[in-house]
Amino acid sequence: MFGNKMHKVEKAIEKNKGDVLVGLLTDKDDSVRLAAIDGLGKTRSNEGTNPLINLLHDPSAEVRKHAASALAAIGDVHAKAHISHALSVEKDAGAKSAMQAALGQLKDY
Repeated sequence: MFGNKMHKVEKAIEKNKGDVLVGLLTDKDDSVRLAAIDGLGKTRSNEGTNPLINLLHDPSAEVRKHAASALAAIGDVHAKAHISHALSVEKDAGAKSAMQAALGQLKDY
């Protein structure tokens, strides 16, 4: 089953199907979740912006790191304020670093 979901992520990225990737953001398997998050960044899907912003507050530091990077890849400048806020309360060094890098990639609005 895991292989099928990863294949689904790959196909969604190939076909630029942000809605499919958004649907996988709540998967029980963290590997699938992270792949879907990364996929939204690769496809630069605006459909993923709001769900990714919500993931900046996920209990998993790894999810928060990937969400910040994906938001930077999408390039929605309005995400900058959300990343800044998440950074102000972030405790994990890796997530902080990813959020700082994301802020550096996003242009001012």
